[in-house]
Amino acid sequence: MAVPTGELGREALVRYLEDGFACAQACAECATACLQPAGPAEPNAAQRLDLRCADVCEHTSRMLTQHGRYDVPGLRAQVELCAATCAACAEDYERLAASPRAAERAEACRRCEQACRGFLGSLA
Repeated sequence: MAVPTGELGREALVRYLEDGFACAQACAECATACLQPAGPAEPNAAQRLDLRCADVCEHTSRMLTQHGRYDVPGLRAQVELCAATCAACAEDYERLAASPRAAERAEACRRCEQACRGFLGSLA
């Protein structure tokens, strides 16, 4: 299945591309934030979620920046997974609110989640 261009028209296609780029950029920022070491006080479960979030964000970013034909249902599923993973990661960071680094990471994850949800609105 191709990028939805047929009946969308130019304005919708531009929005689709802008939303996709914003989502890919937010995914890259979230992945970078999640891979930064937080120190010895960070629990192992949070570290595992960080790595999963970074992996999902990196994969989503790669999918969104591919040129040519897209598998729209597969892309939708990946972006939904990314939004859900970022939401879970942000919630974990928000529970660690005492740490300034946790607040920064939570914000990066929330930006990514919002960008993913915005992009989903662009998909046909």
